[in-house]
Order: sequence, then structure tokens, then C-alpha cells
Amino acid sequence: VTSIEEVFEHIKVMMEELKKKTESKIYSLKQSIVKIKNAERESDVESLTAKRKIQEMTERCINFLKEREMELVKQVNQRCSANDDVMKIQLTQIEENLTNLKDGQDFIAAAFANWTEAEIVAIEDQMMGKLEELAEIETHKYTYPVSRTEFINEGLLELTDVIKDLGSVISEERVKMAISALGL
Repeated sequence: VTSIEEVFEHIKVMMEELKKKTESKIYSLKQSIVKIKNAERESDVESLTAKRKIQEMTERCINFLKEREMELVKQVNQRCSANDDVMKIQLTQIEENLTNLKDGQDFIAAAFANWTEAEIVAIEDQMMGKLEELAEIETHKYTYPVSRTEFINEGLLELTDVIKDLGSVISEERVKMAISALGL
């Protein structure tokens, strides 16, 4: 027969052994919590760093696009200016020819209206020469077509594909490793 004190001591020893086992489990779980919290903090920092790098990459891409936009707009402006120059020259030449033709016709009309027959016959060679010269003016040669200015979306599809595949996000299995350390 065992006494109650013996049974109590036996229970106490068994409980102490179980308590030691649970204490080591508690310690292990607390360590896992610390590891997960550290991993969470590291993950937050890495997430912020990754977001900052994505924003920097995006800004660089936007800056490249803005630079290209400025180059293209400059090319359009240069071509437009060149076209304006050509059209101004053409307009000046056409206006000069128009003035010369009108002046020549006005002179002839005024001569026939105001001069005597003898005066007209006396300068007939000069009048005929001037009219022939005016009749020889080629009006079509001053209407050169100016170059067209258009924009073609060259490379846009390829660029969109590149943008869609630009960058990648990678991650370590830190959280899974911490969870597996828990034995879960």
C-alpha cells in the first residue's frame, strides 16, 4: 500500500517532467513568434524598398518617354518650319508673278486706252516682248508640294509588350520556413 504522500510525490515528479517539456515548447513557440515578427518587419522593409525601386524604374521609363516625346515634337516643329519657309517662298514668287502679270495687262490696257496709234506702233516691239515674257511665266512651277508631316507609332506594340514584362517580384520562403520551424 502506498501512501498518499508517495502518490503525490510520484504525480509531482511526472508533472515536473511534463512541465519541462511544455516549457521547452513554450520557449520554441516564443522563438518562432520572434522569428515571424522579425521576418514581418524585414518583409515590410523589403516591400517598401521594392516599391521604391518600382517607382524609380517607372520614373526612368517616364523620363525616357518624355525625352522621346520632346525629340519627336522638335522634329515635327522643324519640319513644319521648313514647310512654312517653302510656302512663304512660293507665295512670294506667286505674288510677284501675279503683280507683274496684272501690271503688264494694266499697262497694255492703259496704252490702248490713252495712247495714240502712232505711240503704240512705235513701242510695239517692247510691248510684244514684255507680253511674251509675261506669257512665258510658268505658274505651276511655284506650287511645289510641301512635305507631309505625320506620326507613325513605330515600336509601340513592342514597347507595350516590354512594359508588360518589365521587372519581376521575387520573394524568399522566409514565412514558410518560420512556420515549418513551428512544426505546423
